[in-house]
Amino acid sequence: MRLRQQRLAWGRWVKPEAAMHLMPGGLGEDPISLIIGLPGLLATAVLLPFWLLELALRLLLAPVAAALRLTSVIPYRVELYRKRRLTGTYTPRGRRELVRLRDRLTGRDAIAA
Repeated sequence: MRLRQQRLAWGRWVKPEAAMHLMPGGLGEDPISLIIGLPGLLATAVLLPFWLLELALRLLLAPVAAALRLTSVIPYRVELYRKRRLTGTYTPRGRRELVRLRDRLTGRDAIAA
């Protein structure tokens, strides 16, 4: 069993893996390898500004999202995985409810009792 808590306000929008899958294993000195690698290089050049913008937004908004979560304005998001499969998603509101949920799901409640 594994618990995963989403730390930031939103999921990842721009995924760098999309451009990385287009890149060949290695670029040599011959001209054909540049032609093979061109789609990956173009995808990286196009997506790089979006990655940087998303990173800047995440860094700017992370303190705001943390404050809103601590004051129970927006809920946390906790996902429960068993045998690498998502078995449950929970949205506790506030830090106290988050700690209680984690204790209950990990079995710490039974140990304390």
